[in-house]
Amino acid sequence: MVPSGLATSLATAVALEEGVTLLPVAAAATIGGAIGDSLGFWIGRKGRERWVEGSARWAGLVREIHAEASRIFGGHPFLSVTVARLISFVRTVMPMVAGMSPLPYPRYLSYELVGVVLWCALYMMMGAAAGEGWERVVRLFGVGGALLFVALAVAVWWLWRRRLRRRKRST
Repeated sequence: MVPSGLATSLATAVALEEGVTLLPVAAAATIGGAIGDSLGFWIGRKGRERWVEGSARWAGLVREIHAEASRIFGGHPFLSVTVARLISFVRTVMPMVAGMSPLPYPRYLSYELVGVVLWCALYMMMGAAAGEGWERVVRLFGVGGALLFVALAVAVWWLWRRRLRRRKRST
């Protein structure tokens, strides 16, 4: 599976490279995001009814999440839904947590659609910038030089992450 942001950015770069309209990319990303998040909302809503009242180990944790979600989504629902859509990982769990809150679905959806449109625009801009950047690097250094640059960047990132892990283990 490919993260949706990466897929949206890549599809944007390819569409621009091929000279086709971006409308299908924008429509697919926006509609797909809204449908996926709506499913997450309803899973949280239906699950809340079952999980909160259950006696399983999870019931206590779900009750805590429900109480916190009610506080967060009750106080700042627009920010909790719209801005959360722009933050990695948070956007993955936000719909279920929103579904567990008392936030009504129509209100959630109105905030969600604003967030999805902003998210889509952000990742499409990143795809356009990456595609343009790739073209410039290829013009300057050729395909081999550009691939070497990417390989070096990945190696530096990997070494940096490895060093951070070692530091963490030693403390």
